[in-house]
Amino acid sequence: MSEETPSSIAFEVDVKKNPDASPPKHILEKLNTEKELSKEELDAKLEAAEERRKQLDAEKAQKAANEVAHAKKVAEEHRRLSEEQNKEGLAKLQEKLSQAESRRQEQLNKNEN
Repeated sequence: MSEETPSSIAFEVDVKKNPDASPPKHILEKLNTEKELSKEELDAKLEAAEERRKQLDAEKAQKAANEVAHAKKVAEEHRRLSEEQNKEGLAKLQEKLSQAESRRQEQLNKNEN
């Protein structure tokens, strides 16, 4: 006969809040060190937060403006290079056309003689 051994054991745990338990030590320390803010202190903190928000918004706007300026510069450079390539290509095509026309005239002259 073979013996089976369970690979795990399952059981239920009923978790309930213990009203008699004291709060953890680190929470008690934090509660004891916190103080109430006066209206002036609260207003100063809110004003400082608003200034930080405005500064962050200004930095984001500046970054976006820099990215747009860079994108425009890159696009202009690509356009300029494309125009130069088009002009060079056109010049080469015109040169080849004129050479082909010269060869055709030479062939016509040879055939007439």
